[in-house]
Amino acid sequence: MLKRLYSTKRGLLSIFLLCMLSLLFFIPPTSLYADQLFGKLDINEVSLKGHKLHIRGETDLPPGSTLNIKVSIPKLDNDKGKDHDVKVNITPGNFFIMIDLPKEWKNNDWVKFLKLKAVFDPWEQPKNVKVKVGKNGEKLSGPKVKVEKGKKIMISIKNVIF
Repeated sequence: MLKRLYSTKRGLLSIFLLCMLSLLFFIPPTSLYADQLFGKLDINEVSLKGHKLHIRGETDLPPGSTLNIKVSIPKLDNDKGKDHDVKVNITPGNFFIMIDLPKEWKNNDWVKFLKLKAVFDPWEQPKNVKVKVGKNGEKLSGPKVKVEKGKKIMISIKNVIF
């Protein structure tokens, strides 16, 4: 019966498909990222819509990664709302966040200056992301990668004037 199965085109195609499917099920997901290094973290667009700040960026970090975004607003009276620390999850290839700014900031006539800082810390990631980037960020590489407290972190900084 096997001879008959091998001799037909349909049989060969079936065997080929079974082999390919079995490979998919036996390759652990971590091996898909085995040789990949991560180093892209860019804040591409910052816009002001009313008193909401919209921040968009691109990254090659795995989906499900978490970024800490810090927004510093100098010259705000009594430091009310001066610093905002927000966590954002990365979707494939990008991130987006919307932050409410104090209404006083929009109504002032002085130059509006913001300092944005996006930080990827491997110690603060879910287990599936740590497997891909390394527990201590071993697979982080590039000019935005810094060593801090025995681990690699990735930082992107952008200054904005409105």
